[in-house]
Parts: sequence; structure tokens; C-alpha cells
Amino acid sequence: MKKIFLLLLLFSPAFLILLAQVEPMQKREAGDLRYSVFGPPRPPFWEFQLSFLNEDGQNVSSFNFYKKNQRNKVIFFKMTDNGLNNRNEFRVQEITGGAVLFPINDDDRFQLEIGGTYDKLKDASLYSKAFFSRVTFRPQSNLWFRFGYEYFDGYTSGGRVDPYRNTILNSYYAVGKVSISNVSIMGLLGNGKIDDASNTRFGIAGIFEGPYNFFFLGGLIKSSESKEDVRTLAIGRSAPFRPDGLPSGMFIWKHKDNYDFQIGGIFWGKTNLFVMPAAIGMSQGMFISSAALRENTELRQGKLMSITDDYRNSDITFFYVYLNQGIQITPGNINHVGFKAVQIIKMFNEIKFFFISNPVLGIFYNELTEPEYNPITRIFDDKEISYISFQVGTTFYDSFILNITNAPSRGEWTLALSFLMK
Repeated sequence: MKKIFLLLLLFSPAFLILLAQVEPMQKREAGDLRYSVFGPPRPPFWEFQLSFLNEDGQNVSSFNFYKKNQRNKVIFFKMTDNGLNNRNEFRVQEITGGAVLFPINDDDRFQLEIGGTYDKLKDASLYSKAFFSRVTFRPQSNLWFRFGYEYFDGYTSGGRVDPYRNTILNSYYAVGKVSISNVSIMGLLGNGKIDDASNTRFGIAGIFEGPYNFFFLGGLIKSSESKEDVRTLAIGRSAPFRPDGLPSGMFIWKHKDNYDFQIGGIFWGKTNLFVMPAAIGMSQGMFISSAALRENTELRQGKLMSITDDYRNSDITFFYVYLNQGIQITPGNINHVGFKAVQIIKMFNEIKFFFISNPVLGIFYNELTEPEYNPITRIFDDKEISYISFQVGTTFYDSFILNITNAPSRGEWTLALSFLMK
């Protein structure tokens, strides 16, 4: 009952504003695109995926699906049996799902997102659960508001005596954005609570949209715990809804004490779908996510597929991802965990041979960093591992998509079979 009351209290401002807008919403015509922030309508389709991952005899199997239209993924679901050690912290059996809803006359101006995860630790028969929800309200084309609540009740790594430590996390936040011409200003206020420890965050960010679809974002979030202060920068160029043949791309950087995250990409080709709603949504989402919970990252982004469809958004795709996070394993000694990945993927959209089409080839360079105990010095040293992996795939009968990734030096491969229903 307490959680229901908190949710009602959090979302009541959005509903009060909404009531004042119901009549104008009802007056608009169903096909009026002036109120759409997602671009022109696109026929929806469903993708169902079965996948299997093997790494040195340890396996992960999963079933995933989503529904996608011009608003991106609006329904997504995943069931997985994770048998890998050190993957998502624990070996788990997991059910995850979420939805993006437009409950008021299917109008883009009021958007509700909900989702959750329930999992069982295979080695301990302990259960964890996570929940996220957010309401987005766009009363006018230059105004944007979001209210979010996230919750986690589960287990994290403990000590040698008790390897599983129960913890409860809560996150509340509110964000507003106003746009004047090509400049937007965002303000954020949030509160995060880990068990009984709480900290308050407030932040500000600016977005500039320039000629030729270029954009820039700079943001700062201050916390009552100074080590949680976060800086976010994003720069890039989006593709127009009718591709102009020029590449699009982005680079996003987030930094706080003992934490660095970078993600970049270049997308080129006639099928380039990195349009302005995706570019602004991704960059401002990175800024807002500093006030949300790490446990809900996949849910918020809707990326629950074993092999995602990101590479299909352009003919040539280049990705760069980097994470470096400091952790204290022993007093006075900071170690690091993280990874670096560089991916180049090419789709051959022009190739079609009988029932085979859209073959894809990809090559990835990967680096992993993790602490390893040194028995001579009796401390943990940072160990780095680098390896190459490959992706091959193709489409059969315009409906079945087969993808295989392989890292020969690690004995790791993933097989995913997807079915598209349009």
C-alpha cells in the first residue's frame, strides 16, 4: 500500500496537467502528424527470437520478442536461463518484460512506460525483482516532462562468509525540458536510496540543434554525495527521415568519480534510421539515466534481444563502447572492471539470391578488464584480455533471420534465429 501511495504522489502532477489537455487532444484529427514526435507512421512488425550462447561449456538460452513501429519498441519480453558464471553477477533464471503505452486516444503527447524483472538465483534458490515506470508528457511541441520511479529488491555480491547480500534500491526523479528555436534547457531533480542511505540529485543540461541535423548536449548532475556527481556530453548528427546519403553518428561521454562510460557510432546508407527522435532520445536518456537504477538499464532501453537489430539501422554500422569503473576490493587499493568494444558491421541490402537476402558480416575487437589475485604481492592486479569476434547472418524468405557470433580464442559463440511477422 505504501508503494502504491508513493506512485500516486509521484505521478499526480502529470495527471493534473493531463486533465487540462484532454479536450484539445479529442479535437485533433486521427491522422494529424503535427502532434507526432516520432516521425511518419510505419507499419508495425513483431520479431521473435530463439538464441543459445555457449562459452567453454557454460550456456545461456533465451526466448525474446518485441513489437516495433515508428515509436520504436513498444512491447518487449524475455525469458532466459543463464548458466554463465560472472554474467550479470549471478547465474539466474529470469523473466523480463515491458511496454510503452499511449493510453489517451493513442496520442503521442502522453506516454506511459512500465516493465519489470523477476529472477531466481540458480545456486541459492533466492529471488530478486526489479520494476521501472515513467510517464512522459508533451503538452506542446516545445515542452516535455517526465516522472520516473524505479525499484529493486534482490541480491548483490557479498563477502566470503555470505556471498549473497540482500539490498533494496529506490529511485525517484522528475525532468522537464523547454525548447526555444534550436536550443533546449533541461532540469532534473531526483532522489536515490540504497537500503537506508539516501542522496538527492539535481541537474541541468542544454541541447543545441544545428544545421544539417547536428546536435550537442552538455549536462551536469550534482549529488548530496560528491562522488556521485555526473557530467554528460553528447555530440552527433542525425539522419533526415528521407535519407540524404550522408552519414549520421554520435559520441556520448559520462564521467563521475572512478567511472567513465563512452559510446559512439557512425551509420551510413540508404536504410539509415538514426533520425532526430532517436538521437535526442538517446543523448538525453544518457543524461537522465544518472538518476535511475543500473538494474533497469535493459528495460529502459528495450534492448532485450541476444543479438539486437541495431545493425539493421544502416548499410554500414560502426560502434564503439567503453566502460572503466573503479572498485575497492581491499582497503586502500582501487581495482578496475570494464570493457572496450569496436564493431564494424556491413549489411548487403542489394544482394538477393532465390530465398536468401540481406547477408551481414561483422568483425569486433573486444577488451575486458577484471581484477585477478596476485599470490606474490597478495593484492589484486588489473588483468586485461583482448580478443576478436565475428558475426555472420542472413535472411530467409524475408521473414527468418539467422545470426551467428563467434570468438574463436575464447570458445564462445552465439546462435540466434529470429522470425519477423509483419
